[in-house]
Amino acid sequence: MTTDSNIRQKWWSRPLGHLIWFFITLVCMTLRKRLTGDKRFLREQQAIVAIWHNRIFVPCYFYRYVIRGRVKMSMLASASKDGTMLAAVAEDYGMSAVRGSSGRRGAEGFMDMVRELHAGKSMCITPDGPKGPVYTCRPGVIKLASLSAIPIVPIRIRYLHCLRVRSWDRFFIPLPFSRIIFEIGEPMSVPPELTSDALSAQCRQLEEKLRDADYSAFYPTNQDKHHGHDHH
Repeated sequence: MTTDSNIRQKWWSRPLGHLIWFFITLVCMTLRKRLTGDKRFLREQQAIVAIWHNRIFVPCYFYRYVIRGRVKMSMLASASKDGTMLAAVAEDYGMSAVRGSSGRRGAEGFMDMVRELHAGKSMCITPDGPKGPVYTCRPGVIKLASLSAIPIVPIRIRYLHCLRVRSWDRFFIPLPFSRIIFEIGEPMSVPPELTSDALSAQCRQLEEKLRDADYSAFYPTNQDKHHGHDHH
């Protein structure tokens, strides 16, 4: 675990994270799961996994118990108190956590991710995290893929019955015993030495890969992007 003075945490952050892990596990055990896409690639090949921030309730559980990944996974978590809780959840699922975001430990976090990839691990990143804008890909994940030559694997998650948290991204919490569709997208290779325009184009391409026609009801209009909307 990364530790320095730029990481915010309270004494209760990690214990609460362990309780959240327990709650996530209980809910996930009840879900009716459908997994589509190339599970073998994600299980056996190194990848940079990209998931929208408001869908991260289930991915750690899925990677550990459904995909049964053989490549060790590391997850990017912000240097905030919320990030400390997420790091505890990831570690309880046998993963490691890199701490950093654009607002704090940005450069250090990026280099930590590079080291994790060089060590043979996969990385899980939320391209619109930790504070949005929602469904907008920040360039960090593209730069990481370009530098490392590791492909990005987009993950699309659909919760058919869920609660929405009143957070910046209207976070999804699936209801117990509900259905969930976990789709592994086609790997996306990113060329080296991108120009500014090429970097922006790659960001837009990843946004499109994280969207899907079957999931259009889960994506807000431009107006709703900032306010969110309920879908159960």
